[in-house]
Amino acid sequence: MPSDNNANGAVIPEKGKNSKKDKKHGKKSIGWIIGVIVLILISVTFILPVTVFSTSNTPKITFGSYNGEDITLEYAYDNYFYNVLINLANMYQMNNQNVMQIYQAAYSQAVMNTALSQMADEAGIMISDKMLGQAVVNSGNWRDENGNFDINAYNETAQVERDAVRDQLKAALPAQVVLSDLATVKTSNAEQDFVMSLNNSPKAFQYITLDYNAYPDADAIAYAESNPAPFMERELSVITVATEDEANTLVASINNGETTFEDAVAASSTDSYKENGGSMGTVISNDLENTLINDEDATAVFALQNGEISIPVQGYTGWMIFRADSDARAADTTNADTLSDIKRYISLNDSETMNTYLQAKADEIYAQAQTDFEKAAADNNLKITDVSASSYNPASATFITGIAGNDPDGLLLNATYASTEYQREIFLAEENTVIAPEATGSSYIITRPVATSATPATNRLSYSQSAPVIAVQDVNTTLLSSDSFVDNFFNTFISEVIGAQ
Repeated sequence: MPSDNNANGAVIPEKGKNSKKDKKHGKKSIGWIIGVIVLILISVTFILPVTVFSTSNTPKITFGSYNGEDITLEYAYDNYFYNVLINLANMYQMNNQNVMQIYQAAYSQAVMNTALSQMADEAGIMISDKMLGQAVVNSGNWRDENGNFDINAYNETAQVERDAVRDQLKAALPAQVVLSDLATVKTSNAEQDFVMSLNNSPKAFQYITLDYNAYPDADAIAYAESNPAPFMERELSVITVATEDEANTLVASINNGETTFEDAVAASSTDSYKENGGSMGTVISNDLENTLINDEDATAVFALQNGEISIPVQGYTGWMIFRADSDARAADTTNADTLSDIKRYISLNDSETMNTYLQAKADEIYAQAQTDFEKAAADNNLKITDVSASSYNPASATFITGIAGNDPDGLLLNATYASTEYQREIFLAEENTVIAPEATGSSYIITRPVATSATPATNRLSYSQSAPVIAVQDVNTTLLSSDSFVDNFFNTFISEVIGAQ
């Protein structure tokens, strides 16, 4: 790069200007986004901010803080949170269905960047002009058709734009230096020997699960009859759009006969029910409440006359217009699925009633399991889950083959995450010792260690290669679980992003 320019550059060209378009990754899941936080942090492409999504008119939104420093989204070119959000929104074609997950992925990266930047400051990391110049070259903003740095395109870019890119990179590079140091860590033979030894004494387990489905049918029916409103059901159709104005326009068009509900679904709806003409099938009142921001709106939808169309109501995926396709009716308690829904509702909304029963029942089954574990499960029509050979892993270290990945139902895993004392108890217990019932979420499990000749798969070379990635992942996990991290993402997203649409 010529010395007269010295990569003194910056604001990023607009998306598509002097650079190749990002490839689309539509087949990747949003969960995958969270898994590549580190990779994207290292390779962030800085682009001129464009309209991402119709969200809030608020110029700054603070979602949390790390070690006293706010994690703030500001719609400005030099805001890290915003730049990551732009990249993810473009990469995953942000829409009503994935907007919250994309915001959360961008937020998680912003938290990590803030924490790593603080670590860099404490370490006194300085960015040289040479490093900054190379970062500008590698930023991807000035590439020719072969993907190489295009000095002519760079020189033709306005100085203010080049300065903006330079400023962004200068702010981001210290955190990336810390991350790079973590990602290049080497492992000694002694360390590898120690890690391999942690998998040398595994145990397998079985557990009986007692959940809300064990609640007596008669009690569930009586509960629904005394409190019928949450269990009312009816057939509904729905249209989902991004904004209240769009929803109001559609309702007006349907009501004055300019269009039909079905045509509006086909032309405008963005949800998965569109493929069925908007039909949601049979909907239970309390399930609809979980879809909408305000419970009162669900009550209003269930008060519609058959064939009537609702006013627009706000859901978690956008603004929704409902049509009643049947009369509202009481729950059919002769239906097994309906009974299960009633029991689930009790578990979530009247946990004291549910837990009182489940705890007493779990103690009863535990007493029976002392003499015959399998019979105790069979007599109560309960499932036994097998957990294959697992090693003691109270810190959830990635390189130890613990219960994670070996527990198909995840309940024993959740219990050991929630209580390291319980994890210690089950690993210290003698083979076939039945452990007292343990609450895990809204369920109870009764566990015993069982014989196993298997050992968890371990690979010395694999550990050596994955250790740097593990180190970075562990740092990320530590940061997000730190007392220094104040997380207000969910409430802020609902009030400032969804609530402002």
